[in-house]
Amino acid sequence: MSTIFPGYSFEAGHSSYRGEDPGEGGYVYSEPGMYGRVVTFDVASMHPSSIIAENLFGDRYTAIFEELVEARKAIKHKDFDRAGKMFDGKLKPYLTDKDTAKQLSTALKIAINSVYGLTAAGFPNAFRDDRNKDNIVAKRGALFMVNLLTALQGKGIRVIHIKTDSIKIENPSSDISQFILDFGRSYGYEFEVEHIFEKLCLVNDAVYIAKCAKDEL
Repeated sequence: MSTIFPGYSFEAGHSSYRGEDPGEGGYVYSEPGMYGRVVTFDVASMHPSSIIAENLFGDRYTAIFEELVEARKAIKHKDFDRAGKMFDGKLKPYLTDKDTAKQLSTALKIAINSVYGLTAAGFPNAFRDDRNKDNIVAKRGALFMVNLLTALQGKGIRVIHIKTDSIKIENPSSDISQFILDFGRSYGYEFEVEHIFEKLCLVNDAVYIAKCAKDEL
């Protein structure tokens, strides 16, 4: 991990990176207050994307896991034609209507999240590497978010809130929005605009009250 994120350290059960505590389950940053127009960018499948980026299960099995993740993304975006071609067409019979497709998407999500959970489980299993002492999957995403925060602040952009796999920015320009998308891709992450708010009150690290904008996607 230190080769991708120079300066990262994990000692006595605690992490440190760029003067920040990235946490052991996800990075959190907040600047409570009242804000005008706010856009929330969310990483699609952050933890699975970290597994894929790190090739955690080796070439063969990581490729299979990646296909699972891509199949769920395709179904989520209602691209049933693409999903139906995956796994040699084995998913196609379950993509005949929206209700069945939704059930398949849920089943894939459970399988994908179970794999992530097992990578950090406290008991031996096929997905856990004994060398993984600092939950590398969650940690990679957290360190990435610290880097994104630093990069945006370096551009004079005020970051309102980071919560594990999402980041809130007040009224970002098209250039800043594109910068966030490109920055994510450089680490193997795909950002999506999750919400656009007309007004937002960030109460603390986890709680906010907001009004959706009329042009929310």
